[in-house]
Amino acid sequence: MCRARARKTCQSCKCTRELHDVYHEDWVNVRERLGLGDSLGRSSREVCLQEGYTWVPPGITSEQIYDYMSCLPGHKVPRLGTPGEKARERQLMLQLPKQDLALGFTRHVESQYHTSYRDFITARNDIALDIGVIQPAVQRSVDCGGCGGRIREGSVGVVAPRLGGGNATWHPGCFTCQSCCELLVDLVYCVWEDSVLCPRHYAEKLKPRCSACDECSACDDVS
Repeated sequence: MCRARARKTCQSCKCTRELHDVYHEDWVNVRERLGLGDSLGRSSREVCLQEGYTWVPPGITSEQIYDYMSCLPGHKVPRLGTPGEKARERQLMLQLPKQDLALGFTRHVESQYHTSYRDFITARNDIALDIGVIQPAVQRSVDCGGCGGRIREGSVGVVAPRLGGGNATWHPGCFTCQSCCELLVDLVYCVWEDSVLCPRHYAEKLKPRCSACDECSACDDVS
């Protein structure tokens, strides 16, 4: 059991720290955070700043970036200096907690469970974790994996390569975690059965999470 005394809450109002506007993370490259490296050519940071966002889908043109962002709820668009920038920061912390991504970020996993914790991370990365791909213009009309409505030919879509033989497609605004219903931050998802989850809620399908330290148990499985 975790013996952490300090919960990740504000000492004044007791709400979680990610709800405060003062919360801030340095600029984050999700590929590097996931240990995938940044092999996309020109610096991701450079591209984002040029386009005026804290994150943009890689490999598409400025016009296609605009088309994609136009499909998202306005308050979720990660434009610099807007509420959408803060919304992305909050979701980075919530959906991609560092302690779920690498043993080195944990504080309460006892040494005898280090191997099993690493095995859990490796298995997740091998069979479930991936990043969605923007399809600037779908080649044929398909049903959205979220709302079930039609994505018309030529419209912007998001493809989850690990699901549906690589053909599962969503409206950009429908590419959300089935558990928390939030947009999957920077298109990072995990496959769970026939749906997509954020990495946090994927982990919680398999491991109980401590409400004090926010770490998943290395020794227990969800029954």
